[in-house]
Amino acid sequence: MFGRQQAKKAILNRQYQNGMTAAGWLIIMAIVLFFMYLAIKLVPAYMEYFTIKSSLESVAEEADSRTSKSDIERLIAGRFSVNNIDIVEPKDIEVRDVTGGKALYIEYENRISLFGNVSALVEFKHEEPLN
Repeated sequence: MFGRQQAKKAILNRQYQNGMTAAGWLIIMAIVLFFMYLAIKLVPAYMEYFTIKSSLESVAEEADSRTSKSDIERLIAGRFSVNNIDIVEPKDIEVRDVTGGKALYIEYENRISLFGNVSALVEFKHEEPLN
């Protein structure tokens, strides 16, 4: 009989124990807000990378393996100027010999200050073959 009464109480108490506490919600919200903050800080770096990548692709379509390095730098400088890219310079782009011709290669890192003395380091590299 004692077991049945405890089972009834447990069932009745379960009705009152639904949901999370305020502390639980605060912890969940803090985690969500932290990841939103990270996204707000990191997304511009990735957008800039995709703009640089797009600039290299358009230069690679326009130039060929016989184009001089100075002409390639001039083409890249124009695209970087239009797209307001200032994290890398046209001289940072290497023209490498690869199988079947030449390729444009860039490798750089972007340090993003998060808070206080904590930063995120994002590393990018891209290689685009010339026509």
